[in-house]
Amino acid sequence: MKIFHIGIRRFCSILIGLVFFTAGMLKLMDPVGAGLMVEEYLKFFHLAWAIGVSRFLGVAMALLETLTGAALMAGVWRKAVAILTSTMMVVFTFITLILLIFNPEMDCGCFGEAIHLSHAATFIKNLILCALCAVAFLPTKEYGATEKKKIVAFTLVAVLVAGFCIYSLNSLPLVDYTEFAPGASLADYGDDINMSEAGNEIKEEVFVIYEKDGKEGAFTLDKLPDSTWTFVRAETKSLSISDYEDSRPEFFIADLQGEYRNELLLEDNVMIISVYDNKKFSEEDLAAAEDFIIRAESAGFKALPVSRAPLYLPDHETFTSDYKKLITLNRSNGGVTWLSDGEIIRKWTASNRPSAEKLESLQEKSSIEAMVKFVSGNRMKFQGLLLYSAAVLLLL
Repeated sequence: MKIFHIGIRRFCSILIGLVFFTAGMLKLMDPVGAGLMVEEYLKFFHLAWAIGVSRFLGVAMALLETLTGAALMAGVWRKAVAILTSTMMVVFTFITLILLIFNPEMDCGCFGEAIHLSHAATFIKNLILCALCAVAFLPTKEYGATEKKKIVAFTLVAVLVAGFCIYSLNSLPLVDYTEFAPGASLADYGDDINMSEAGNEIKEEVFVIYEKDGKEGAFTLDKLPDSTWTFVRAETKSLSISDYEDSRPEFFIADLQGEYRNELLLEDNVMIISVYDNKKFSEEDLAAAEDFIIRAESAGFKALPVSRAPLYLPDHETFTSDYKKLITLNRSNGGVTWLSDGEIIRKWTASNRPSAEKLESLQEKSSIEAMVKFVSGNRMKFQGLLLYSAAVLLLL
């Protein structure tokens, strides 16, 4: 009976750890998004004076959540981790209760951009986790000693998590869960695009064909198969615009006279240079962006500098857009987003814009295949990271 009780406690600890670890990693993958989430909380609780450190707080909380989950899964320092986990869950549950009562127009951000929960669902989820904590940590004895191999497992994963955090701080999210992720189409979004010119049935859904054991299967970009499948080709299927009326995110650009120019998003091979914070975009950054525009146009791309406030580029037309749209389109201030016929293909940070040689090679490739390769490769990397971490923590 005692062994059974210990097993139940350990199982509940692992479940809580999996939730904490996955939620933390999803937020660590997108530090800018984590900062925006904390910013919403600070505004709601009238702590706007702390917004300047919102990104730091978001990353710190995500790192704490991830390492706590790893410690729960590994089974190290069980009493201290039990106290920390229980404290976090009490605070989280209290906050979500307040959100449930006042029902502000904000997302809890529990799982970053990957999963959006209502306030009621978030509160119920936290109550379930609190119940699991009670089973896992009560009574507050019989925790047992920490095995040395488990400390080694936790250390290995902690180093991996720290490396992933550093990578994410200097890169775009490995997997993009925003509404403007690669594969999203801007071709028929928004009331300002002339739908009569666009046509009645011009929305194309991308299907990726993979093969396994001699059989082919069709998948969408948000539901790719595991690594046992082999990529064969990408296909598109034309569907009615009405099929997307409830799921189309809106994006717009306007020229300096205030006229909407969304038709430019429909052109083939467009590179958007998006600046969501002009104050942090220096003269050197502006010069580097202008150099990229020249490179892109020489390679046959149409370059569109789009910013929150007008940019001064005397030799190039510039455009403006909304702050939230820009920071959602590309998390890097001055980052580049490649569109083809209004469909988002790929993104780069401001410090990693494509070279002239890379731009030339992109022109020679199929944009759809380039997108599929990029998206599937990054998804497999992130999934592999999660699976490897879980295997080390649970099996070592």
